[in-house]
Amino acid sequence: MKSFAGRFGWMFQAVREVNPLYGEIGGGVGLMGLAFFFLTISWRKWPDPLIDFGHELYVPWRLSQGAVLYRDVDDVYGPLSQYFNAGLFHFFGPGLMVLVTANILVFFGIATSLYFLFRQAWGAGGAQAALAVFISVFGFSQFFGIGNYNYAAPYAHETTHGLWVCLLLVAALVRWVEKETPGRSFGIGILFGLTLVLKPEIALAAGLAVGVAGLIKWRLQTPPGPRALALMGGGAILPTLGFAVYFSRFMSWREAADAAGRGWLNVVACTRYTGDSLQWSFLGLDRPWVHFREEAAATLSACFLIALIAAAGKQAERMAGGWRHSLGLGLFAGGLSWISFHEIVWLEAGRALPGLLLLYLLACLIRLWKGNRKDQDFRALPVRLLLAAVAMALLLRMVLNARIYHYGYYQAAVAAIMVPAILMGELSQRIGVTRKGARAVAIGTLALLAPGVMVLCGKSETLLSLKTFSVGTGGDRFYAFLPRIEPTGAIIDALAQTLREKPCDQTLLVVPEGVMINYLARLPNPIAPLFYFGTATAEGGEDRIVRELDEHPPDWVVIVSRDLREYGVSRYGEQLDKGRQLLQWIGMHYEVESTIGGDPLDDRQRGAVILRLKSKAE
Repeated sequence: MKSFAGRFGWMFQAVREVNPLYGEIGGGVGLMGLAFFFLTISWRKWPDPLIDFGHELYVPWRLSQGAVLYRDVDDVYGPLSQYFNAGLFHFFGPGLMVLVTANILVFFGIATSLYFLFRQAWGAGGAQAALAVFISVFGFSQFFGIGNYNYAAPYAHETTHGLWVCLLLVAALVRWVEKETPGRSFGIGILFGLTLVLKPEIALAAGLAVGVAGLIKWRLQTPPGPRALALMGGGAILPTLGFAVYFSRFMSWREAADAAGRGWLNVVACTRYTGDSLQWSFLGLDRPWVHFREEAAATLSACFLIALIAAAGKQAERMAGGWRHSLGLGLFAGGLSWISFHEIVWLEAGRALPGLLLLYLLACLIRLWKGNRKDQDFRALPVRLLLAAVAMALLLRMVLNARIYHYGYYQAAVAAIMVPAILMGELSQRIGVTRKGARAVAIGTLALLAPGVMVLCGKSETLLSLKTFSVGTGGDRFYAFLPRIEPTGAIIDALAQTLREKPCDQTLLVVPEGVMINYLARLPNPIAPLFYFGTATAEGGEDRIVRELDEHPPDWVVIVSRDLREYGVSRYGEQLDKGRQLLQWIGMHYEVESTIGGDPLDDRQRGAVILRLKSKAE
């Protein structure tokens, strides 16, 4: 027998290694199928016809034609994403589906990065559970009336590009913690530098990840040396420096430096994040104590359910096998599923994430300080800590109003998918159970979370099924709600068809927002600002806009319905700094050519007015 085992034991070892590999490959195929399914049911239904995503099409189109960002076209974030998309339009021509194709590739890059990082942190089972939730809930879903909060047509490409860069940075930091080399230090600097030309919360997440990696190295008694810090700093400067050199061709060096650093200078100047009451509500700081109590209650409820799953695992470990064990496990799973379906409001499940993530971060830090470095589980601690740091930094943007919908598609995504990963890949180790107890934990986790995912997917599918009205043509075609449900898509399409017949050398202003119409009609805006409410018109902004229009009057003006009640505007144009000067200027210089629908300034109606310059009419 010893001779047989010695000769052929390798075969049995190979079988043990191949079986998990086949399971992982099968899981990967299943995840690909899941992504294909959700792409199919949401196909061309991702953007909103009026809000935000028109900006993501219009700006790169104008840049691909030679316009300069921040001079000819305004933006509030860093320049990297807009120039990347402009490059796509330059090589492939402008088109919504050009961006969507690139965005889907970015999505798969994010998903692949998440899988390998989560696999390193919580094993293949935890990674597969996390990716299933990420694809199903966050990938291409729509949970309320406005689109854009998905990875095919994001409201800002800096969010998806930035998330991928952060994940690549985490992967690089994990290797850097293991072994510090000049190339890795410089690469980390470059990745961090890219976040500085994207979006503030992305740069914050990257900075926190770098800080945590330094803390881990210090705890492991291998702090980074001066050479590594110098290489990281040099790499971090390069992206901003490169854009500054580019912008210096079109403006002064001071203006070029401001343009290159626009991604974070807006926060320093407090022009966007503290000057708008809506931004405070996004953070949850409009009613801080109310939101704090809601999140605390949600965290306690989530901890109770996790404790139930842990208790079931411990109990299963002590029980003998047989029908009693199976019956007990089945009843437990059935009870959890009933609670999941009937007692949990899954759309508000994000409220528990900040509290849960904070508790997990504290547990990881304690383990970093007191854990045994030789422990096999300790090796996964760096990647767990780094992922938790990135997740927490992204959640800070909604710290007291955490949600999986709206901006949650990227701000809450990493934190949310850490929950199934930890339950599937770590909880069993923490409570000290073996295979039988681990199986009970896995069954309890699936019984709790699978119904929630199904509920959320059902809500999204119901909304997406109502989007069957075609807007735009060819590569720009997408689907909006039927006119009887929400007529905005039909109005935008009618405006684009009418204005597309105008000469391409003419210009168009859409008030109070609607550069989607500019893009679909291929008529540029003659001034840099692209929307005319909120922070754009506050504190003298409207007066500056009117002066620019005096110097560069557009050939055409469109006034289109836009619900601005969340910005404190009940009827656009009635209040100072909220459209009054702009509408007065339009009334003096333009006359009505045609109308569509009802009064666009009445929030109870939907409509649009096309106006032509009086000198053109004469």
